[in-house]
Amino acid sequence: MKKITFKKLFKKIIHWLLTVSVILYLLTGFGITEFRTVERITFGLLTKTLSFKIHNNIWIPFIILLGLHIFFTLVKKKKKWNE
Repeated sequence: MKKITFKKLFKKIIHWLLTVSVILYLLTGFGITEFRTVERITFGLLTKTLSFKIHNNIWIPFIILLGLHIFFTLVKKKKKWNE
């Protein structure tokens, strides 16, 4: 059985959170421009107002997660170059 270290678990969590934030960012952006379609698809849960609020507030976590993702990728590549 493979042992998962804290570092690997942290990387996986960051990658998944980044994926979720990208999808949410796209969905809420679409919810602002095509709000009737998104409201119908989400059964009225994601209104234009809520989409706008989420879209405006998610960019800070998105930038942080993207920075961490890039950092861990560069560290991994640097390790491979040094070997």
